[in-house]
Amino acid sequence: MVIESRDASFSEERLEVPFSLPSTSTSGAIVGILTSPTSPSYPPSVIVIMHGFGGHKNYCYQKMLARKLSESPLGLYSFRFDFRGCGESAEIESPDGRTLDEDLHDIMDVLHYVREIKKLYLLGLAGHSRGALAGLCYAVRFDHSIPNIINCSGRFRAEQIRDRVGRQSPTWEQDKGHWADVPRYMQMRRIFVPANETYSLAKPNMNEIVHLPSSTSFLTIYGLKDTHISVNDSEMYANLLGNRHTLKFIPEGDHNFYAHNSETGERVNYNPQVAQFIADWISPESRRKRFLDRNDHVSAIRRWKVIDGVLNFRELGGWKTRDGRYIRTGYIFRSAQINTVTEIGMAALKELNICKSFDLRSSQECQKNGAYEIPGLDRQHVPLGVDEDMSPEEIAKKLNRLALGADGFLIVYREFLEEGIKAYRTILEHIRDQSDKPLIIHCTAGKDRTGIICALILLLADVDADTVARY
Repeated sequence: MVIESRDASFSEERLEVPFSLPSTSTSGAIVGILTSPTSPSYPPSVIVIMHGFGGHKNYCYQKMLARKLSESPLGLYSFRFDFRGCGESAEIESPDGRTLDEDLHDIMDVLHYVREIKKLYLLGLAGHSRGALAGLCYAVRFDHSIPNIINCSGRFRAEQIRDRVGRQSPTWEQDKGHWADVPRYMQMRRIFVPANETYSLAKPNMNEIVHLPSSTSFLTIYGLKDTHISVNDSEMYANLLGNRHTLKFIPEGDHNFYAHNSETGERVNYNPQVAQFIADWISPESRRKRFLDRNDHVSAIRRWKVIDGVLNFRELGGWKTRDGRYIRTGYIFRSAQINTVTEIGMAALKELNICKSFDLRSSQECQKNGAYEIPGLDRQHVPLGVDEDMSPEEIAKKLNRLALGADGFLIVYREFLEEGIKAYRTILEHIRDQSDKPLIIHCTAGKDRTGIICALILLLADVDADTVARY
């Protein structure tokens, strides 16, 4: 480990990620820079940043993006690395060169490292040009759980890479490859790029990304003066992905987001704007807005429902499972306490055909705030564990005693899991045995205790963990 730099908001260290076997490399490693925020978000989350052909880990916007992501209030980790055959990483000892499969091998090793060794939550991939293509292909082939994918100057019509190479080296197919200048070990080197490497990059069908989960969000950034890739490719991503996709343009930017000022002769750098676009898009506020925009309605059914006198009332159904099915709607609901429901609210509950309620409040809470008898609704009292006061105020006191911030919630929620086994079993048995009797689950605020059993239900139904965490 080599400390690269340290700042008030971040620190950086050079890391060597071992490549997995079998491999076309016999020595060396995948070299990258881990940027760590001084004040990390919770859970500790990472963006993996990938360069394109002829690039390296500090190319274009990569370094400034890493540092921008570390700043408060984002507090994100990032790992930017050199693909093998590039920068400081290991040589690829194959006559086929650095094919797309080699890139996917590297991404797999890097993601395993940040997840399993560094114990970071993978918030997303950010790739430039060839790195964007590789990231999208990796998600399609190997990992549908990646929630956010950022594509900067990435090609949609992969087959057009052949034309691009042909304009630079007209005889590349007859010559079985072409020559290119690339950065290697801190200097430019001229290397031979085998034809099979180019062929591999021309094969992907980018229409396949439409099969990634509906919960996956995409950001595409293009320079309108890009002469490497047609801006029409950005429109193809936008048309294919619909409301899962955000498209941003740098009007004067080229493929690497630079421009030439004809009056002064100076180069204009738009990469800070790219880094800002990405930071804004990946912010918690933007992610929450995208989540709400996408999930506010289940088909034509509104997820959040108005039940007069009851707070935080919502539908648990409608979420898409990882195998493409949907959670049944109109069956499970959740809310805050319902002892405050009005006559109008009771009529709304009847309309929803809810006939069973599971009250997670303690006996003390029921005595203090009131139990309830609602015609047509069978209430079952299922307090967690020892029947003690578990009101939001008492939970807050418990957390304050822990004084661990987000870690405190983690500890208390684990306690809830242990204390709630009997209550959770009762609710799950109803779901198993009484499929014709819609139910509502509630505590006092409808947030902590209710949230945990609802998360368990969705996870058991195979809804992806990122959706469950946000719901």
